[in-house]
Amino acid sequence: MTKLDGQVAIVTGGGRGLGRAVAETLASLGAAVVVASRNAPELDEVVLGIKRKGGRALAQTADIADERQVQELVLATERWVGPASILVNNAGMVDPMVPLARSNAALWLRNIAINVGGTYLATRAVLPGMLDRGQGRIVNISSGAATRPSAGWTAYSASKAAVVQLTRSLALELEHSGVTVCAFNPGYMDTEMQERIRRTPTADFPRSDEYRAAQREGKLKDPAVPARAIAYLAMPSTHRNGAVLEWSDESLRTEVEKALA
Repeated sequence: MTKLDGQVAIVTGGGRGLGRAVAETLASLGAAVVVASRNAPELDEVVLGIKRKGGRALAQTADIADERQVQELVLATERWVGPASILVNNAGMVDPMVPLARSNAALWLRNIAINVGGTYLATRAVLPGMLDRGQGRIVNISSGAATRPSAGWTAYSASKAAVVQLTRSLALELEHSGVTVCAFNPGYMDTEMQERIRRTPTADFPRSDEYRAAQREGKLKDPAVPARAIAYLAMPSTHRNGAVLEWSDESLRTEVEKALA
Protein backbone atom coordinates (compact mmCIF):
# COMPACT_ATOMS: atom_id res chain seq x y z
CA MET A 1 0.00 0.00 0.00
CA THR A 2 1.30 3.47 -0.87
CA LYS A 3 -1.26 5.84 0.63
CA LEU A 4 1.53 7.74 2.41
CA ASP A 5 4.11 7.81 -0.38
CA GLY A 6 6.20 10.98 -0.16
CA GLN A 7 5.31 11.54 3.50
CA VAL A 8 7.93 11.77 6.24
CA ALA A 9 6.83 10.81 9.73
CA ILE A 10 8.32 11.19 13.20
CA VAL A 11 6.93 8.84 15.83
CA THR A 12 7.98 9.50 19.44
CA GLY A 13 7.97 6.67 21.93
CA GLY A 14 8.34 4.38 18.94
CA GLY A 15 10.39 1.59 20.47
CA ARG A 16 7.52 -0.45 21.84
CA GLY A 17 3.76 -0.77 22.22
CA LEU A 18 1.55 1.64 20.32
CA GLY A 19 4.47 3.72 19.04
CA ARG A 20 6.08 0.70 17.44
CA ALA A 21 2.79 -0.34 15.86
CA VAL A 22 2.27 3.18 14.50
CA ALA A 23 5.77 3.29 13.02
CA GLU A 24 5.27 -0.09 11.36
CA THR A 25 1.85 0.88 10.01
CA LEU A 26 3.00 4.21 8.60
CA ALA A 27 5.98 2.52 6.93
CA SER A 28 3.73 -0.17 5.45
CA LEU A 29 1.68 2.62 3.85
CA GLY A 30 4.73 4.12 2.18
CA ALA A 31 5.92 6.79 4.62
CA ALA A 32 9.56 7.24 5.54
CA VAL A 33 9.52 6.91 9.33
CA VAL A 34 11.89 8.23 11.99
CA VAL A 35 11.38 6.25 15.17
CA ALA A 36 12.41 8.02 18.37
CA SER A 37 12.80 7.01 22.00
CA ARG A 38 15.48 6.81 24.68
CA ASN A 39 16.03 3.05 24.18
CA ALA A 40 18.45 2.49 21.29
CA PRO A 41 18.26 -1.34 21.17
CA GLU A 42 14.46 -1.24 20.93
CA LEU A 43 14.63 1.33 18.15
CA ASP A 44 17.13 -0.73 16.20
CA GLU A 45 14.82 -3.74 16.40
CA VAL A 46 11.84 -1.74 15.14
CA VAL A 47 13.79 -0.24 12.25
CA LEU A 48 15.27 -3.59 11.24
CA GLY A 49 11.78 -5.11 11.16
CA ILE A 50 10.47 -2.29 8.98
CA LYS A 51 13.38 -2.56 6.55
CA ARG A 52 12.97 -6.31 6.25
CA LYS A 53 9.46 -5.67 4.99
CA GLY A 54 10.68 -3.18 2.42
CA GLY A 55 9.92 -0.02 4.36
CA ARG A 56 12.08 3.01 5.10
CA ALA A 57 12.95 3.82 8.70
CA LEU A 58 15.59 5.53 10.79
CA ALA A 59 16.26 5.13 14.52
CA GLN A 60 16.98 8.29 16.49
CA THR A 61 17.54 8.19 20.24
CA ALA A 62 16.05 11.19 21.98
CA ASP A 63 14.69 12.23 25.35
CA ILE A 64 11.52 13.97 24.23
CA ALA A 65 11.62 16.25 27.29
CA ASP A 66 15.02 17.66 26.25
CA GLU A 67 14.74 20.58 23.82
CA ARG A 68 18.20 20.09 22.31
CA GLN A 69 17.59 16.40 21.66
CA VAL A 70 14.20 17.13 20.11
CA GLN A 71 15.77 19.68 17.80
CA GLU A 72 18.41 17.13 16.80
CA LEU A 73 15.65 14.60 16.11
CA VAL A 74 14.01 16.99 13.66
CA LEU A 75 17.33 17.91 12.03
CA ALA A 76 18.29 14.23 11.69
CA THR A 77 14.98 13.63 9.95
CA GLU A 78 15.63 16.46 7.50
CA ARG A 79 19.18 15.27 6.81
CA TRP A 80 18.04 11.69 6.22
CA VAL A 81 15.05 12.14 3.94
CA GLY A 82 13.49 15.58 4.28
CA PRO A 83 11.29 17.66 6.59
CA ALA A 84 8.60 15.92 8.62
CA SER A 85 5.07 16.11 7.26
CA ILE A 86 3.65 13.85 10.00
CA LEU A 87 4.27 13.94 13.75
CA VAL A 88 2.81 11.39 16.13
CA ASN A 89 3.32 12.50 19.74
CA ASN A 90 3.14 9.10 21.38
CA ALA A 91 5.92 9.22 23.99
CA GLY A 92 4.52 9.10 27.51
CA MET A 93 4.76 7.68 31.01
CA VAL A 94 2.15 6.61 33.56
CA ASP A 95 4.17 6.88 36.78
CA PRO A 96 3.86 7.90 39.51
CA MET A 97 0.85 5.75 40.36
CA VAL A 98 0.38 6.61 44.01
CA PRO A 99 -1.66 9.10 46.06
CA LEU A 100 -0.33 12.62 45.62
CA ALA A 101 0.56 12.99 49.31
CA ARG A 102 3.02 10.09 48.95
CA SER A 103 4.25 10.95 45.47
CA ASN A 104 7.84 11.67 44.49
CA ALA A 105 7.99 15.27 43.29
CA ALA A 106 10.74 14.65 40.73
CA LEU A 107 8.86 11.73 39.19
CA TRP A 108 5.55 13.63 39.18
CA LEU A 109 7.12 16.57 37.37
CA ARG A 110 8.98 14.23 35.00
CA ASN A 111 5.59 12.87 33.93
CA ILE A 112 4.44 16.37 33.02
CA ALA A 113 7.75 17.12 31.30
CA ILE A 114 7.38 14.08 29.02
CA ASN A 115 3.63 13.90 28.46
CA VAL A 116 3.00 17.62 28.07
CA GLY A 117 6.44 19.16 27.59
CA GLY A 118 7.50 16.51 25.08
CA THR A 119 4.34 17.01 23.07
CA TYR A 120 4.98 20.75 23.07
CA LEU A 121 8.69 20.50 22.17
CA ALA A 122 8.22 18.08 19.28
CA THR A 123 5.29 20.06 17.92
CA ARG A 124 7.16 23.34 18.27
CA ALA A 125 10.13 21.90 16.41
CA VAL A 126 8.23 20.68 13.33
CA LEU A 127 5.47 23.26 13.15
CA PRO A 128 7.25 26.24 11.52
CA GLY A 129 8.31 24.07 8.59
CA MET A 130 4.85 22.56 8.23
CA LEU A 131 3.32 26.03 8.19
CA ASP A 132 5.84 27.27 5.61
CA ARG A 133 4.94 24.33 3.35
CA GLY A 134 1.22 24.62 4.06
CA GLN A 135 0.84 20.93 4.88
CA GLY A 136 1.23 18.71 7.91
CA ARG A 137 -0.52 16.31 10.23
CA ILE A 138 0.04 16.16 14.00
CA VAL A 139 -1.58 13.41 16.06
CA ASN A 140 -1.36 13.60 19.86
CA ILE A 141 -2.03 10.44 21.83
CA SER A 142 -4.62 11.03 24.52
CA SER A 143 -6.30 8.75 27.06
CA GLY A 144 -9.56 8.25 28.88
CA ALA A 145 -7.68 9.68 31.85
CA ALA A 146 -8.03 13.10 30.22
CA THR A 147 -11.69 13.22 31.26
CA ARG A 148 -12.03 10.55 33.94
CA PRO A 149 -10.54 11.37 37.36
CA SER A 150 -8.60 8.52 38.96
CA ALA A 151 -7.22 8.38 42.48
CA GLY A 152 -3.49 7.70 42.44
CA TRP A 153 -3.10 9.06 38.92
CA THR A 154 -2.88 12.83 39.39
CA ALA A 155 0.13 13.40 37.13
CA TYR A 156 -1.04 11.21 34.25
CA SER A 157 -4.61 12.49 34.36
CA ALA A 158 -3.44 16.11 34.49
CA SER A 159 -0.99 15.56 31.64
CA LYS A 160 -3.50 13.92 29.31
CA ALA A 161 -6.12 16.59 30.02
CA ALA A 162 -3.45 19.15 29.17
CA VAL A 163 -2.67 17.38 25.89
CA VAL A 164 -6.33 17.54 24.90
CA GLN A 165 -6.57 21.26 25.61
CA LEU A 166 -3.23 21.90 23.93
CA THR A 167 -4.64 20.13 20.87
CA ARG A 168 -7.86 22.13 20.83
CA SER A 169 -6.10 25.44 21.38
CA LEU A 170 -3.43 24.79 18.76
CA ALA A 171 -6.13 23.78 16.28
CA LEU A 172 -7.55 27.30 16.47
CA GLU A 173 -4.14 28.67 15.50
CA LEU A 174 -3.89 26.26 12.56
CA GLU A 175 -7.24 26.95 10.89
CA HIS A 176 -6.89 27.37 7.10
CA SER A 177 -3.12 26.73 7.26
CA GLY A 178 -3.10 23.27 5.69
CA VAL A 179 -1.74 21.85 8.95
CA THR A 180 -4.02 19.97 11.32
CA VAL A 181 -3.73 18.64 14.85
CA CYS A 182 -5.98 16.15 16.61
CA ALA A 183 -5.94 13.94 19.70
CA PHE A 184 -6.64 10.22 19.72
CA ASN A 185 -7.44 7.86 22.60
CA PRO A 186 -6.58 4.27 21.60
CA GLY A 187 -8.32 2.64 24.59
CA TYR A 188 -7.25 -0.60 26.27
CA MET A 189 -4.23 -2.19 24.59
CA ASP A 190 -1.94 -5.13 25.26
CA THR A 191 1.25 -3.18 26.01
CA GLU A 192 3.99 -2.99 28.63
CA MET A 193 2.36 0.18 29.96
CA GLN A 194 -0.84 -1.73 30.60
CA GLU A 195 1.19 -4.42 32.36
CA ARG A 196 2.75 -1.75 34.57
CA ILE A 197 -0.71 -0.54 35.54
CA ARG A 198 -1.89 -4.06 36.38
CA ARG A 199 1.10 -4.59 38.68
CA THR A 200 0.25 -1.52 40.75
CA PRO A 201 -1.30 -2.29 44.16
CA THR A 202 -4.94 -1.33 44.52
CA ALA A 203 -4.01 0.70 47.60
CA ASP A 204 -1.95 2.99 45.35
CA PHE A 205 -4.16 2.94 42.26
CA PRO A 206 -7.72 1.67 42.94
CA ARG A 207 -8.47 1.21 39.22
CA SER A 208 -5.75 -1.42 38.83
CA ASP A 209 -8.45 -4.05 39.50
CA GLU A 210 -10.32 -2.72 36.48
CA TYR A 211 -7.27 -3.14 34.26
CA ARG A 212 -6.64 -6.66 35.53
CA ALA A 213 -10.26 -7.53 34.78
CA ALA A 214 -9.90 -6.13 31.26
CA GLN A 215 -7.03 -8.51 30.63
CA ARG A 216 -8.93 -11.51 32.03
CA GLU A 217 -11.93 -10.66 29.88
CA GLY A 218 -9.88 -10.35 26.68
CA LYS A 219 -10.55 -6.64 26.23
CA LEU A 220 -6.97 -5.68 25.43
CA LYS A 221 -6.40 -4.86 21.77
CA ASP A 222 -3.29 -5.50 19.74
CA PRO A 223 -1.73 -2.00 19.35
CA ALA A 224 -1.68 -2.59 15.59
CA VAL A 225 -5.46 -2.15 15.58
CA PRO A 226 -5.69 1.47 16.84
CA ALA A 227 -2.45 2.22 14.97
CA ARG A 228 -4.51 2.05 11.77
CA ALA A 229 -6.66 4.91 13.04
CA ILE A 230 -3.56 7.01 13.68
CA ALA A 231 -2.33 6.28 10.16
CA TYR A 232 -5.70 7.41 8.83
CA LEU A 233 -5.51 10.64 10.83
CA ALA A 234 -2.03 11.25 9.42
CA MET A 235 -3.16 11.04 5.79
CA PRO A 236 -3.09 14.29 3.77
CA SER A 237 -6.70 13.63 2.75
CA THR A 238 -7.91 13.50 6.37
CA HIS A 239 -9.06 16.82 7.83
CA ARG A 240 -9.76 16.44 11.55
CA ASN A 241 -8.36 19.67 12.93
CA GLY A 242 -9.11 20.07 16.64
CA ALA A 243 -10.90 16.72 16.89
CA VAL A 244 -10.60 14.64 20.06
CA LEU A 245 -11.23 11.08 18.97
CA GLU A 246 -11.24 7.58 20.41
CA TRP A 247 -11.09 4.07 19.01
CA SER A 248 -14.42 3.19 20.63
CA ASP A 249 -16.16 5.51 18.12
CA GLU A 250 -17.75 3.14 15.61
CA SER A 251 -18.11 5.82 12.94
CA LEU A 252 -14.38 6.54 13.16
CA ARG A 253 -13.53 2.85 12.82
CA THR A 254 -15.73 2.68 9.72
CA GLU A 255 -13.92 5.66 8.19
CA VAL A 256 -10.54 4.09 8.96
CA GLU A 257 -11.37 0.78 7.31
CA LYS A 258 -12.81 2.51 4.26
CA ALA A 259 -9.78 4.78 3.87
CA LEU A 260 -7.24 1.98 4.31
CA ALA A 261 -9.09 -0.67 2.32
